[in-house]
Amino acid sequence: MYAFALKTNKENSAMAPSFCKAKYFGFYDGENLEVKRNENTCGKGVMNWLFENKVTKLIVKDIGRNPYNLAKSKNFEFFYAGDERIELPQVLEKIKNGKFEAIGEDKINKILENHDSQNHSHGHNHTHGHKNNFVFL
Repeated sequence: MYAFALKTNKENSAMAPSFCKAKYFGFYDGENLEVKRNENTCGKGVMNWLFENKVTKLIVKDIGRNPYNLAKSKNFEFFYAGDERIELPQVLEKIKNGKFEAIGEDKINKILENHDSQNHSHGHNHTHGHKNNFVFL
């Protein structure tokens, strides 16, 4: 079963650029398409949901390390959707014709590095300035 992130639940929806923040996912078994609303907000939740839906192949534009590692641990196959906008009919056509690029180690490392650089957050506020800041009162 293939899965891919979608922006909407419409038949001409574009793939969503963000894997974990996608509002919908398409599930395609080679014959039947089902679009389901994604109620998860983190990579682990999305991956567990995909496991429950018997997914073994992911088509991605972007993915973070945690969901990637979870999927890899379950022997998922990864395919790259490309950098350009791609809509649902094109996704299905490419699956049927075997036109998606399988993602190798070099490509997945670039995707993960790009994801990390776009989503860098410590979860707290501070500056990365001088190491030794002193305040004298």
